[in-house]
Amino acid sequence: MSEAFTGEPIPAGQAPRDRDELVIRFEQGIDLPRIKQLLTTARERGGQSPETVCTLNLVAIYFTAAQYERAREALEAAGTLHPCRLVVLVADTAVAAESITARVSVVRQLGAISMERVVLTATGRAVRHLESAMLGLLVPELPMVVVWGGRPMGDLLQRAVESADRIIIDSGARPPTYLAEMAQLVARGAPIGDLAWARIFPWQALAADVLDLPNLREHRGNIKQTRVVCAGAIGAEGLLLAGWMVSRSKRIEASVTAEGDAPDPGEENTNLTGIARTAPVGLGQVSLFQFVAPPATFTFRREKGILVAEVKGDDDGACVHRVRLPQETPGRLLSLELKLLSGVDELYAASLQAAARLLPQSKS
Repeated sequence: MSEAFTGEPIPAGQAPRDRDELVIRFEQGIDLPRIKQLLTTARERGGQSPETVCTLNLVAIYFTAAQYERAREALEAAGTLHPCRLVVLVADTAVAAESITARVSVVRQLGAISMERVVLTATGRAVRHLESAMLGLLVPELPMVVVWGGRPMGDLLQRAVESADRIIIDSGARPPTYLAEMAQLVARGAPIGDLAWARIFPWQALAADVLDLPNLREHRGNIKQTRVVCAGAIGAEGLLLAGWMVSRSKRIEASVTAEGDAPDPGEENTNLTGIARTAPVGLGQVSLFQFVAPPATFTFRREKGILVAEVKGDDDGACVHRVRLPQETPGRLLSLELKLLSGVDELYAASLQAAARLLPQSKS
């Protein structure tokens, strides 16, 4: 418990969506009753006995303040769509001085509190208090989802695997070799969701739609080869997409390669109107997807905000199909993964295992 803290709660300014933070700093330990009192104060600022809607505990773990700031908008957008108590842990051991700062606020929608937010930033040896503080701040009897912002390893992740109903990572933000470690965790039953997996949903959906066309269904059981091309470098998305195909049929030969450079993000995502645009192709993300079911060749490629499917070699002639990619808004991918609050996504698990087996065969 804390032996010292600095004065009364400090108003930290106004931000979008009725954000009004209360901040308290501890020199030693964490005074949980004090933090809970701040939550009560934040709730009461909107009036007496405001209604609170809460469906889950959303815990986000990062290891620098910069990591959290990059993820902050997406976390809060997803956390508002899925009403929750958001507990953010920032464990920064690179700073030697021992301290803990707690930032508390709430978000209101239509008169009800849709999100309670507690951000705990610890430096130095004070990071050892974060795990116990997190457990003390969870809303009882609600699912716990952990958003993991670190590498897929370590004791803290293992404890999260043991206690969380779901763990959400982004393998696309790490070298693809980490897929092998994730495959081991999932094989042991870890309830992992992956934002890289969510990024390839449009490619999977378009491939399934094309193969379901009446004149093309005959090719579904005859796919022999698949090829995925990543922009600039091999990435997790490309490996997972190839793994998805292999998991559907063990007879498919798969390859993942890298070609060219990733486009300049500023070219495609320039937004002067305030309307959400499709996300640019990032380094390692999928730029082309192809599979062969002799004599037909199915090719899927991205043209800015459009996915184009083209089929050649079929007896009925060429076929071209186009779909618009979903608009990229903060928290969209995370919201998709939050729809599954517990258990293992069996299709992802099978695709991940196949992707891990493709790692030695990948060529850049």
